[in-house]
Amino acid sequence: MKKLFSVLFFCLLIISCQSQKIGNRQNDENKAKYFSGTWTFVQKTYKEGGKTKVFNLHECMKEYELIFKNKDLKTIMTKTFATGKDCKIKSQTDDLLVTISGGSISYREEDLKKVEQYKIYSQNKFSIIYSDIINGNVTEIEDFYQRKK
Repeated sequence: MKKLFSVLFFCLLIISCQSQKIGNRQNDENKAKYFSGTWTFVQKTYKEGGKTKVFNLHECMKEYELIFKNKDLKTIMTKTFATGKDCKIKSQTDDLLVTISGGSISYREEDLKKVEQYKIYSQNKFSIIYSDIINGNVTEIEDFYQRKK
């Protein structure tokens, strides 16, 4: 009788673990669908002395975009940039294979593996949070993106 209960308990444990994995996979797939499309860079904030400040974007920065596509159950991201006089010089990265898991986006850009946190504000707005050096100090930066219509 004890063996029967042990086997039953073990089977229930395996089933519950499998259903949790399926739920996590479906959640990650939903997040990949959320990001699918073109997103325009709209704002950059940073923390200085405990206060959040807004960085004044240069005109060309307002044309930066992130483009997410879903191909063969994989998420691909492309970054586009604008430079030069009147921001007429356009460039873009190669397609970057992206993993969206939990609250982070991870990808390899050239030789660097990047893992950046994200925060979803609405159906049409999210941000990427990362650290960088500003004025010799490590600073938390939040880049805001809005879905392009």
